[in-house]
Amino acid sequence: MQAGSGLPIAGDGGNSLVWFRPSICLVAARLRRSPREPKPFMWLAIKRELRDLLSLWLVPGLAAVLPWRWCLRLYWRLAASPLLMREEVAGSRGGRELLGLPRHDVQFDRRFRFGFLLEHADVFRALGRGWRGLAATMPLTGDTAADRSGGLCYFFNFNQGLPALATLRAAGFQVHLVYRSLDSRPPGVGLVRYAYMRLRLHMVAVVCGNRGIGTGGARERIARTIADGGLVCVAADTPPRPNTGLVSVRFPGERQAWWRSGILKLALQLEGPRRCFNVHLDWATRQRALELIDLPGSQDLGALVSILNEEFLSALERQPELWFYWPGPQGFFQFPEGARLD
Repeated sequence: MQAGSGLPIAGDGGNSLVWFRPSICLVAARLRRSPREPKPFMWLAIKRELRDLLSLWLVPGLAAVLPWRWCLRLYWRLAASPLLMREEVAGSRGGRELLGLPRHDVQFDRRFRFGFLLEHADVFRALGRGWRGLAATMPLTGDTAADRSGGLCYFFNFNQGLPALATLRAAGFQVHLVYRSLDSRPPGVGLVRYAYMRLRLHMVAVVCGNRGIGTGGARERIARTIADGGLVCVAADTPPRPNTGLVSVRFPGERQAWWRSGILKLALQLEGPRRCFNVHLDWATRQRALELIDLPGSQDLGALVSILNEEFLSALERQPELWFYWPGPQGFFQFPEGARLD
């Protein structure tokens, strides 16, 4: 959702995969060092900044003032244009091919763009209409009389995370997000995109009503937050990293893949309910709904992983176009150096 998620709202930094593009400053510095290099490099960097301005600010920004039903119609029309999300769409094609989907699919491309337009528009909807106005774009389905006590709540990186947090808060939960902090502009990220990233992190705090929980030594803060009645939301589908614990999961085609195990093992050590949420996007109406699922309280890590894996596969089959990790799914199939199987 998800970070990212992509919110950068996912537990491993969320939507960081789609943020990396050459910035004007980096390219300009390189041109100053090498004055004989052709000026088109500067022009390419400027074009990227202008595309980011269009895709991240101008078009999504309309959600701050327009009725939401107008936004859905407008964004669906604009999603047919290859001018929007050009690099994101191109970057997703290798991942689709890797998992057995067609590399070139006009409908997939349009839905992929639409999902990201909604993801960015959610920021401005919250800015213009407040967190309650954002929650209204994603009603909660299922048992609305369920217990509102704290605990761990897993999600998967299918973007659409910001309104999900708003909806949970509107339902009476004290929502806290686990995310990677943004201390400085990452290498290769342009100024326009970095400004958007900063705004998005700010709006996550506005929507949740708190600053959330940054990754890195977060276990104690997660435990304390849950003990105080907070609902801690964290991504389950996080790709492997060196020197971390991993669990085995299934991907489409019965391919073996790996998720990081730390946040999954933590559930066995903490008191309180376990939940996960799924976002459903109806492609016929373009309306979204949030499903909140209660998970069993088993102390078996394998059982918890199996349930979450099935929920993930169901979401990936239902709405593959919304998955955040299409630019790099191969990372899930690699067992890094120093990693261990839990």
